[in-house]
Amino acid sequence: MTTDRTIRIGMISWAHVHAEFRAKAISEIPNATIVAIADDNEARGRAAAERWGVQSFTTDWRELVARDDIDLVMVHSENSVHADQVIAVAESGKHVFCEKPIATKTEDAVRMADAVKKAGVQGTAAFVSRFSKEADRAKAIVDSGAIGKVLFTRSIIGLAGIAEIGCPPDMVEWMENPTLGGGGAWIDEGSHGIDLLRWLVGDISEISAFTANRDKPKLSSEDVAVAILRYENGALGEITTAWSMNVDIKMRNALEIYGTDGTLIMRATDPFPQVEVFRGNDDNLWRGWTVPNIEPATTEPHDYSGWAPHVHHYKREVASYLDHVTRDEKPFGPTLDDGLACLAVIRAGYESAEKGGAATPIAR
Repeated sequence: MTTDRTIRIGMISWAHVHAEFRAKAISEIPNATIVAIADDNEARGRAAAERWGVQSFTTDWRELVARDDIDLVMVHSENSVHADQVIAVAESGKHVFCEKPIATKTEDAVRMADAVKKAGVQGTAAFVSRFSKEADRAKAIVDSGAIGKVLFTRSIIGLAGIAEIGCPPDMVEWMENPTLGGGGAWIDEGSHGIDLLRWLVGDISEISAFTANRDKPKLSSEDVAVAILRYENGALGEITTAWSMNVDIKMRNALEIYGTDGTLIMRATDPFPQVEVFRGNDDNLWRGWTVPNIEPATTEPHDYSGWAPHVHHYKREVASYLDHVTRDEKPFGPTLDDGLACLAVIRAGYESAEKGGAATPIAR
């Protein structure tokens, strides 16, 4: 952090396990403290407050929002209830950080994005995948023009399943409920994949998607989804998401970007994460594949060396966010507008799947 001012944080709900990751990150960051926790599940919320040494707990999130000793609020409740909480936080004049997807309905996401703009506060969507050091380097390489004009992309992102990766039973229950979670693998892991693709390549204008349940007979939504994308810049892409992935660390986030001058491959959650770049130019020194060793920038306001490679981005995300809040830099991305744009793609994907994969334009 860059000043002596302490950022005072309120946290609404421990329904999503990411609240635990972010509380851990906050505990390691100077000049940041969790002032209060609210959770309608009293046992769960009180246990979290005890673990992280938070003295103030309430079962009513509105009490937390009304406090005048909180600078920002982090929301980790069930996807379907984000909207009212985020809007109330914004209207109270506090910055708000919302777990992804920011909502299950685009009309709710519109209300949320509008609320933060009207209030003049920061509204941040928790697309933590942007904050892996591999994604950060991939962004810099693509933006540099090193691989030329993007032609097409391929993305695979998924999990063994919500229960299979060790999420708490209460989280499994609501995540696997299509009303509370908004769907299955497509809205959950697909949200990360779609946001990364928008961030790296550009807005998506059209989608053709298919969903299926291949290995989760008790699940009332999809455990696999595959989509074909058309970007507004003319590039094409494909994305596969899953909740039934049988792989080493029970998750995968891999991305390939093919350009006119080269190719980039990002492996963010492999056992040994890395970025690979192929340059097919006339410069013999750089022609062929290179694998950059990604070191933290000396200007980064945090140290995440003690975090496992596949979760370090939670510390990197929270520390970067709090540093921007401390310096009052606006906006800090990804914003709620990014959350809205991502959700529009997700909902269009579900609409396409319901129509047998028919090409569906993205509503703006």
